[in-house]
Amino acid sequence: MKLRHDIDELGRVGDLLSIENPLQFNLDNYVGGTFRGKPIFDLDGVEDQIDSGRSQKVTANGKITYTFLDEGDGLIGIYNNKNYGFTAGEGLAAFSAAQEAEARDSITLWDDLVAPEFVETEGRGADIQFANSTDPAQAYAYYPSEKGGQKYLGDVFVADPAVNWTNAWLGYGGYGATTLVHELGHALGLSHPGNYNYDPDLPLSYANYAEYAQDSEQYTIMSYWSAQETGARIVNWDLLQFNNPQTPLLHDIYVIQEKYGADPTTRTGDTTYGFNSTADREVYDFDANPFPYLSIYDAGGEDTLDFSGFFGGTVLNLNDGEFSSGGSAIPSAAEINANALELYYETGEVDYIGGVDQATIDSISSRYISNNARDISIDTGYTGVNAVNYENISIAYGTMIENAVGSEYRDIIIANELDNTLTGNGGADVFVFQDGGTDTITDFLAGEDLIDLSALAGEDTAIDFGAGFLEADFDGDGAVDLTLVFDNGAELTAADVYMG
Repeated sequence: MKLRHDIDELGRVGDLLSIENPLQFNLDNYVGGTFRGKPIFDLDGVEDQIDSGRSQKVTANGKITYTFLDEGDGLIGIYNNKNYGFTAGEGLAAFSAAQEAEARDSITLWDDLVAPEFVETEGRGADIQFANSTDPAQAYAYYPSEKGGQKYLGDVFVADPAVNWTNAWLGYGGYGATTLVHELGHALGLSHPGNYNYDPDLPLSYANYAEYAQDSEQYTIMSYWSAQETGARIVNWDLLQFNNPQTPLLHDIYVIQEKYGADPTTRTGDTTYGFNSTADREVYDFDANPFPYLSIYDAGGEDTLDFSGFFGGTVLNLNDGEFSSGGSAIPSAAEINANALELYYETGEVDYIGGVDQATIDSISSRYISNNARDISIDTGYTGVNAVNYENISIAYGTMIENAVGSEYRDIIIANELDNTLTGNGGADVFVFQDGGTDTITDFLAGEDLIDLSALAGEDTAIDFGAGFLEADFDGDGAVDLTLVFDNGAELTAADVYMG
């Protein structure tokens, strides 16, 4: 396995569009413009690109079934006969136990999003069937059909790990794990966002084949193009490689829920995502998944996004359809080399060429963190946020998360329209408010932390301070539009508030 210590810095490319005081570089906020010469679509346009128009035939009791084809009878007949139009018949083999476990985890990620329930069955005949094959270079799936048809429609075939080691690379950020989530998207009726498929004879690239600006793995796991193409910068520092998506992403969630309806039962209690996680999926536990690359869907309750264990500072944005930035401390050379060697033994990859030294890691990480800090300062106007990843976590459209917990470093915490409870922890934190209501900050430190009201304040704005509170009337009508409560009794001065 090759350690990639020659990561290129693509940065943010293209023309930034004119918008007053953007808080983040999120292409969804620039609909109607262009980026790198490509049109920026609204969500209806995105849906038209990603929805193939084909869906699984959901049973009357709301079920979609899946199974793992076994050696022997499960892999004969139509599943090994090209006369029926089936093309994956070369080298058919059953999934390993590890592949089955990863596929089940991938299914639960989609199951959490949609109203139908996924049910595992035995033998052939399920809506989605999994097997290895030596035919695909990486993997492929057949689109489903609500009208019946050949039995392989909706099935998923993965290049046998014996011929493509990356399909044995499972777990968070593993390319084999990402492949399974992607192919399940096809099995549910999602397409690539543009008119492309794998072809070694074509010059496949974002520049050549992306039909609209948001066609990247920043927005959809169905894309072929790196998140870097649209400005994100997401590294799996455990291996010193670009990371791979770990869940369906922002646009995948929107489109799949438009197709099948949203699951109203997913984590309806009070749920914490991140550190101190109470979510029922380990991918949302940042102690277990220190370099997350994911999108969060939640159906209800009073929820919290907890970045308390992240390193170097964060952007924590509670607004749905927006991105946050952060990650854990970068491992040492010894740890990265040990992780690479472990992956080498687990996957059987034969291209391992040795380790990387600490000086190289320090050089790469310094460059990346510096560029992340630069882009965060461009987005927000605030310097000193040294996040290790940039725009790697998103909140699904329609998902409401009430509370935020920052890191021990400088954070920019962006409140939403709900009544939020915000904890900055250490560092000179910035709390940004764009809506009225009543919000609570648990640990505001006057003279160090900052309240940013620039999105709301105008020439008629009046602010009243007192011990443990701030009240703001933004339009001068005499009514309080925003109340901030400081649990620690902080008493602010004008210097603690930025009005623009």
